[in-house]
Amino acid sequence: MMLTPDEPLRVDGCIHRMAEFSSLKSSTMSNLNNPVRTAARLIVTFSICLVFVAIASPRAWSQISNGSSSSGLDQIGTNPLLLLQQRLTSGSMSAAGIPLEGAVEPSVYVVGPGDSFSISVSGQTLPGSPVSVGIDGRIVLPDAGAVPVAGLTLEKAREDMLQALQVSYSRAVVDVALVQTRQFYVHVSGAVPRPGRYLALPVARVSSVLEFALADSVSVSGSVFRPSLRNIELVHRDGSIDVVDLVRYYAVGDRDSNPYLTDGDVINVPSHDPNYGSVTVGGYVPFPGRYDFKSGDRLLDLLRIAGGLPDNPNVQEIRVSRAANGVLQTFSFSRAEAVGSKGQEFELSALDVISVSQSDEAHGLVSIEGRVEYPGTYPVIAGKTTLKELIAAAGGPKADALFRGAYIERTAVPNSFGSPNVDRFQGQPDVLKRMLRADSSSYMQQLRLTDLSFLSRSYFAVESKLQNRVSVNLLDALADESNPVYLEADDRIIIPKDMMSVNVIGQVYQPGYLPVQSGMSAEYYIAAAGGRSTSADRVFIVNPATGKFSESTTDIVYSGDVIFVDRIEAMADNVDAQRLIIEEYRVRMEEERIRSDSKFRTVQTVLQSVATVASAIALIISIRRY
Repeated sequence: MMLTPDEPLRVDGCIHRMAEFSSLKSSTMSNLNNPVRTAARLIVTFSICLVFVAIASPRAWSQISNGSSSSGLDQIGTNPLLLLQQRLTSGSMSAAGIPLEGAVEPSVYVVGPGDSFSISVSGQTLPGSPVSVGIDGRIVLPDAGAVPVAGLTLEKAREDMLQALQVSYSRAVVDVALVQTRQFYVHVSGAVPRPGRYLALPVARVSSVLEFALADSVSVSGSVFRPSLRNIELVHRDGSIDVVDLVRYYAVGDRDSNPYLTDGDVINVPSHDPNYGSVTVGGYVPFPGRYDFKSGDRLLDLLRIAGGLPDNPNVQEIRVSRAANGVLQTFSFSRAEAVGSKGQEFELSALDVISVSQSDEAHGLVSIEGRVEYPGTYPVIAGKTTLKELIAAAGGPKADALFRGAYIERTAVPNSFGSPNVDRFQGQPDVLKRMLRADSSSYMQQLRLTDLSFLSRSYFAVESKLQNRVSVNLLDALADESNPVYLEADDRIIIPKDMMSVNVIGQVYQPGYLPVQSGMSAEYYIAAAGGRSTSADRVFIVNPATGKFSESTTDIVYSGDVIFVDRIEAMADNVDAQRLIIEEYRVRMEEERIRSDSKFRTVQTVLQSVATVASAIALIISIRRY
């Protein structure tokens, strides 16, 4: 980071003022008798200079405080990734403060400059301990001299140090323990928005650094290319290269695909075009999508990355499609073959498409609630298990079950399986929301072409979200075996209790449940509920068995029926309903005004045309007279 031209002057000026202050002999001599006052004045002056530098130049302050962000304190305060990086850079590096996956493996951990070791003899820590490895790779041990340990595993370094200490402490028990790890730099290059040098720890993996370098970016400078997280090159200082597959690490937890970092490593992230360098996995898998191709990929590798095959009998066949030499080739595997030796041996090519088909006989669960002997959740074969079979499995109905009021609720949430646009690294809830809105959006677009009023369109939108009942008469379906009702996965069957009552609601003086009386009509129950109010309008009788509305108040009413006494138009119980009524009235008035304006403009145009013709005729007559 470079300072602006005026920033060094500000900093140097502040330091110069401090020098001038300290060089004033007269002031210094006058304060020799009061050293406390002199020290206090020096501290206050230095603090004022630091505040001046911080206010005048945030970038200069970031240099003084050794901040890790290259974008200034304002971005550090808003970007959580930069905050995490700042904590990693400036935080305490004590062994107790380092997040570990467990005790470091002595045979894997590589010692380097900056590692600190505690040395104890017969249980007592030696003076000067802990001792750090120097920048030349050697550690100076008390009474043993310098021992080169950089580049050795922790196991070998400890062995060499103990051997050197045994010369001076041959009759004592000597122990060496790693108490503090070092920090070092690694370099990130390639298809990342923030290439450069990053601080790392020996216990950090490749993903720890790439979280900063990628910073939520999925594309390369806005192009079609994307970072290839399955082909990352980890170049060590000795020239050896490890291939890192972070997608495999995230998918199956393979830690070998996300190795530890060492001093001076270079992480190179290549780019790839998904249209030419990917493998597509679709169908009945948890995470369908396109994954960047890696040389040597096998069928089972990609199936595992896509979440693996569901452990249920719905998986029918796995098919690999490939276009080679102008010919479309197809390879088929059973589930046992795909997860067995054939799936481990079948080598994939770029642009291969893997499809996992689902059996037509889909198994699922349904719930039954209410008045049956054993309510709860039961397994079904979707499209084959009938309602009658399920009720029998639930122990049958109880004596007080109201079958004419029973109904089925069906959850119509689209299945994301098989959708080629679903990406496991995108927000799954957002994808499902878009799929759920698809049908409603299509309907609403068609409604624009109708003459439905504002209230009708609003009513349609509400009804399309609320209605999820299966349109069947369960009483008839249970009685007639020739007309069975087939169940689907996630269905919910509700069988209410027969309360032996009729519910009267709406514009009556005493609404509520009334005991059912055999052979009585709606007028009887309305009278029993106190009669109609002054705002009463039409009467509707709702049959829970069929869902039909009847306006005949002389028909016989049965247990479970609902009698609804409507009220006069243009009344509302709440602000929202009244707002809809007002909006409907406004829309009607606006439409009437538009029609009136259109008629007026038409008449005006006709009158203007007649006037123009009359003027032309008068002009012609005048010309002929002369």
